[in-house]
Amino acid sequence: MSTQAAENDKRNKEEGEGKKPKRVPLMKLFAFADVYDYFLMFVGSIGACIHGASVPVFFIFFGKLINIIGLAYLFPAQASHRVAKYSLDFVYLSVVILFSSWTEVACWMHSGERQAAKMRMAYLRSMLNQDISVFDTEESSTGQMPFLRRYIINFNF
Repeated sequence: MSTQAAENDKRNKEEGEGKKPKRVPLMKLFAFADVYDYFLMFVGSIGACIHGASVPVFFIFFGKLINIIGLAYLFPAQASHRVAKYSLDFVYLSVVILFSSWTEVACWMHSGERQAAKMRMAYLRSMLNQDISVFDTEESSTGQMPFLRRYIINFNF
């Protein structure tokens, strides 16, 4: 029995090597998106760009702050004022990072959840539109029906 399974595995591998996997076009990934989803993805992308641009801005501020601290022994009165100014810039930058990262994650998550719900509904509709005689066989009544019942019961609308 194990030699037959090994031969079948070997045959399947040989047949599978010649075939290339099908590629999905990029726009096919967003087949279930509507105008609102595209808007959410656009706003989320803007938030991601701002969030990504904040790291170089942080290093620029940090470099200027280190330069000021390095010159503090020459001009202590001016250094204190400039350190306070750059510290306030860090606070502003952190607020921008907070809102941009929240916008990024919230918009992309909401858009993804909406599209996943549409995919589930399309899958459920296609399952319910199938010919019911498929489920009348002996093997499917024992194996697939409990799975389908669990899936339909756990389906989130």
